[in-house]
Amino acid sequence: MGQAKAHPYFKNARTRANILSPTDCSAQRELVLRLKLRGNMNYLKFEQWLMVKKSQFYTRLIRKEFGAMGRFVMITPPFRSDNPGGIRIGDSCRINAGSWLDTIPEYGTATYSPRLEIGDHTYIGYNAHIMACGDMKIGSNVVIADKVYISDNQHGFQDVTRPIMPQPLTHPGPVIIEDEVWLGEGVCVMPNVKIGKHSVIGANSVVTKDIPPYSVAVGAPAKVIKRYNFDTKQWEKA
Repeated sequence: MGQAKAHPYFKNARTRANILSPTDCSAQRELVLRLKLRGNMNYLKFEQWLMVKKSQFYTRLIRKEFGAMGRFVMITPPFRSDNPGGIRIGDSCRINAGSWLDTIPEYGTATYSPRLEIGDHTYIGYNAHIMACGDMKIGSNVVIADKVYISDNQHGFQDVTRPIMPQPLTHPGPVIIEDEVWLGEGVCVMPNVKIGKHSVIGANSVVTKDIPPYSVAVGAPAKVIKRYNFDTKQWEKA
């Protein structure tokens, strides 16, 4: 019998944060047989159960590579992070498949001091893209829907004699997302922005300036259309 091949995770440390496909689960066939014998779970429920188990196992594999990670965190593959050491994740966070969370210590000839903090009980949807080269803070109980982009930096383009990619990143300012914020699907949060507590950003909006707490904002650029009135206890048009 041929020698079993080592998993790519153990071959190359640089690929440790790149997740396996479901077909890489060697125990899947055995689990399917157990499912057929048990007969108390349909295939979709089994698939969801398998995804949870795989996510828990993968999270255990990469836990020590992060700057900090709280209890009951679950990261579902595929997931990418080239510098997870700059990321600190609180308790009971959920990061779904296809997400790319990163801190950028250097780009081209420039160096940065990145730090990404994510509070407790925060949910990050599928295919999220979150990049920090400075300080970025995402609060607790934040809901980030699918395909959301959050960045505190931009590619430099000022030198017209050079292509854009080799130019240093610009860092206009930090991004702060306070507790209980809800970012709808496809939202873009640009650098130097603060989104206040319990605010809601509508789908496909582009946030280019601060949003006050307890507000609803939509559009590109995002504009506040509702605010919560604590006297009347109602959401009212802005």
